[in-house]
Amino acid sequence: MRVVLFFLDGVGLAPAGPANPLSTTPMPCLQGLLDGQALTLAAVGKHSRTTLLALDATLGVPGEPQSATGQTTLFTGINAPQAVGRHVRGFPTKPLRRLLQQEGLLQKVLRLGKTALFLNSYRPHCFPLVSTDGGTYSVTTWMNYYAGLPFHTLDDMVDGRGVCMDITNEYLRTELGCEVDIIAPEKAGRILAQQSHRVDFLLYEHFLTDIFAHKRDKDKITSLLVTIDRFLAGILAHLDLQETLLMVTSDHGNLEDLSTPLHTRNPVPLLLCGAGQDDLPPLADLTAVTPFILERLTRGKHG
Repeated sequence: MRVVLFFLDGVGLAPAGPANPLSTTPMPCLQGLLDGQALTLAAVGKHSRTTLLALDATLGVPGEPQSATGQTTLFTGINAPQAVGRHVRGFPTKPLRRLLQQEGLLQKVLRLGKTALFLNSYRPHCFPLVSTDGGTYSVTTWMNYYAGLPFHTLDDMVDGRGVCMDITNEYLRTELGCEVDIIAPEKAGRILAQQSHRVDFLLYEHFLTDIFAHKRDKDKITSLLVTIDRFLAGILAHLDLQETLLMVTSDHGNLEDLSTPLHTRNPVPLLLCGAGQDDLPPLADLTAVTPFILERLTRGKHG
């Protein structure tokens, strides 16, 4: 069985309402996977093709969940805010980097004798990492670095071997000044699906959801959600769901409640689609994701 993990930064589960763009934006692909429902708390449960679970992101620690600790937890299986005594925002601190170095998901996949790929393409200035002791790099960047896996470049992206974090390259071109062609979300989804056939485990990260949610720009968020939905449609059109488990999840809430520019304490979604949805173990919070992926990678396609 293969596993594809589509990680969305800052997307929680909340009731439907005017402050929740996940309930007001038409997302035909995602809503089709949820038997016509929007991605809200009401949709949690078993559907005809998918399973939607709600994962606790607070992890028993007071305060608003944050990216550095939430993602470290997600990608190690260790309760990072509990380990360091607080929720840590932004980029991982040295204690969090030590956890990633010792327990990162990509390394664990490799230790199983499986193959892994981090699909995101990086701009030239991101190379090389200055050192293992410094630099403001994301959890996924450090995890890939510690696993000794290569990073995709913009050339890889142009050649169809990687996908930019913004899916279409529009943000990369208009906001970051890179001379790259804008592509359709469906094409990016096809690239992800095709690249997933090369490996046992593929990870793709998208973080504009969290950035735009902090700014509370409803028009940009609506457009972004449409892009994500089209990207998901492109993935599903080319992914072998008889052999592959597609997982979509997040690290903390934010986008689901635009009444505040802050993160929320809402649970986050874990959407399962394709192979490996049966006989699920307890999946209650962010610590469950890494062990679940590793367990599914060792099972047959019908397990």
